[in-house]
Amino acid sequence: MREYYTITELTREFDVSTRTLRFYEDEGLVQPIRRGRTRLFRPSD
Repeated sequence: MREYYTITELTREFDVSTRTLRFYEDEGLVQPIRRGRTRLFRPSD
């Protein structure tokens, strides 16, 4: 299992938009790690 996933990888895997994932982040449903402007999601997110 991978340690982190990018927002692009998750949008392709779950067939959702980047806006949807950002909305989930704004609502506190997921809490990605940020490296600069890049969001990195853990499998637990």
